[in-house]
Amino acid sequence: MKTWFITGTSTGLGRVLTEKLLQQGHRVAATLRKPEALDDLKKQYNDNLWVATLDVTNTTQIHEVVEKAIQHFGKIDVVVNNAGYALFCAAEEALDDQIRQQLETNIMGSIQVIRAFLPRLRAQGGG
Repeated sequence: MKTWFITGTSTGLGRVLTEKLLQQGHRVAATLRKPEALDDLKKQYNDNLWVATLDVTNTTQIHEVVEKAIQHFGKIDVVVNNAGYALFCAAEEALDDQIRQQLETNIMGSIQVIRAFLPRLRAQGGG
């Protein structure tokens, strides 16, 4: 079984993927902004599920959480950058700050998470 690091696990695809992987016996480092959203899974899969608060727009927090996840499980085999959201409005209606925040979350967040993992994945010979 593999150890997965997944961002954005509170709802949707991230939540479903986390549940399916745990059902199959994998270990999951699940990250999200509100960890209480996974309390039910934590009770059911305590040993295989590690949960941490993570805002993917906070680079310092990303590095801290990545380090803690690796310390907890020993290594991470698979990284899933799932955190993100959509703006549901016409392009001309979106405010510049809304667009910037979406880009920070959906693009820069994913880049920063993988950048935090790449040296470790290389050192362990892949992931």
